[in-house]
Amino acid sequence: ADVKARVACFMIVLTALLPAVQGQLPVPNQRQLEFMEMETIQFMHFSVDTSWHPPQSFLHGENPTYHNCDEKNTGVSHDNQTGEYWPCLNPEIFNPSEIDVDQWMEASAALGMKEICLTAKHQGGFALWPSNHTNYSVRQSLHFKEGQGDVLRLFSDAANRWNIGICYYINPLDDGYLALVQKVSAEEFMARQKGMLQEVLTHYGPVHRLWFDGAGIMRPQSLQTPEQYKKYYDECFALVRHVSPNTLLSPYRGDVCASIGSLYTNDGPAANSTDSDECTAASESGAYFHPSEMHGVTMQEGPDGNTDAMPTYWFWHPWACAFNITGCPWVGHANASRIFDSYIVTVGRGATLNMNIPPERTGRMNVSVKQVMMEAGKAINDTFKVSVANTGAASGACKEGLVTLDIPSGSVFDYVVSMEDLKMGQRIANYSIEYQSPGDDTWKMLVPPAQPPKKNLGDRPDGHDPRDSHIGHKRIDLPIVNITTGTNKVEVAHIRLNCIRALEEPVYIRSFSVHKKTVPWEQ
Repeated sequence: ADVKARVACFMIVLTALLPAVQGQLPVPNQRQLEFMEMETIQFMHFSVDTSWHPPQSFLHGENPTYHNCDEKNTGVSHDNQTGEYWPCLNPEIFNPSEIDVDQWMEASAALGMKEICLTAKHQGGFALWPSNHTNYSVRQSLHFKEGQGDVLRLFSDAANRWNIGICYYINPLDDGYLALVQKVSAEEFMARQKGMLQEVLTHYGPVHRLWFDGAGIMRPQSLQTPEQYKKYYDECFALVRHVSPNTLLSPYRGDVCASIGSLYTNDGPAANSTDSDECTAASESGAYFHPSEMHGVTMQEGPDGNTDAMPTYWFWHPWACAFNITGCPWVGHANASRIFDSYIVTVGRGATLNMNIPPERTGRMNVSVKQVMMEAGKAINDTFKVSVANTGAASGACKEGLVTLDIPSGSVFDYVVSMEDLKMGQRIANYSIEYQSPGDDTWKMLVPPAQPPKKNLGDRPDGHDPRDSHIGHKRIDLPIVNITTGTNKVEVAHIRLNCIRALEEPVYIRSFSVHKKTVPWEQ
């Protein structure tokens, strides 16, 4: 009996150490579920770059987008805007004299943003707080509150008042000032970056997420290649996990992976680990779960500020002239319709939309931008917070008629919204939606199953990208038949969701609903 007991105990321990057996899907942790639930979050590029007055030759160039400490960018200014900090910008030009972070929060909340990711330290190295680990921060901005300014203190306090999640862009692999101006050693560079990370996590939180950009080049030569910086980057991950264990790391490594579709599983690295390797490509056979993040549309991009084209203006541009079809000096910005459409093709394809909307040089949101944010937020709420018809959770085998929804007589709708319950992992791999007309038992196609795409979704899909096949957190589909107005309008009495292929059964549906597009620009 003792032998049997010891064998049984050994088998239990062995089972715990073995990888999950085939058929056990990876599941998200609670923080990943909460990230997907936010759906809309905001990037906010705001730094010394915002205060730069570039020469006309730069503004009329092909890509007048600000990148601090780049010789061909801010380095084109050989004046007091750079001075002894060349090719970086002089911190004394940073003076958001009318800064109003509550106005930021008001505009963001109106658009439905659940998190704001502020560039605490962008690639040039300028810190928006008085850091003790660099001489390139608001402490050197003597015109901003006489060198006593602290943007992160204002930001974090306001975000907590407004119940908006705190995220910081602070990439420990990029710091133009320390690498190019001070030319510090690799050891000193690493120590200072870790010191700044600890300051932000300790004093300006709680930090919901950190946004570590791709591996740029603004660091010492001995840290240029992945083989050279891997150990150091792992140490940064370990520091975050220790100091602030609830902080998510993203978007190319860590807990969230910038993706090109609605499939969340890949071959790692695992979430909540100290492995800083890049996210692998999405795969249905992947062993790890990572939510998807997409940029969608930025507030200012393209020749007129409202086009899915280059250049992309990350920092606020009050004027720019590259291929500008509207003429100088106003570059313009996205309208509410474009933001609404971006929501459909990002959130509506399973991703979390991370839209860049920065403040002006004064430290306030542009009045016109704020109005657009309010208009777009109302349109999204009016359309998707209210349903024409809906049904709650359902589960079962992958089959036709997994969920059936009755449509009130005479009702019309523009969108069908399907949500998968992901707590048990992502399971539905392809689906279709059919409808019945009143008095007709025949099921006809409303949303066809997705075909293998010829190309992947882009980071900023424009609506013409191919539709992929997984449901994920949320899928917003447009019917292929006219059910709204006109002589060819089709009456709909019932719709049903068909599961065509599943990665594992049973499958779990969180909700299934139809919605009428309610937007002011079409009324």
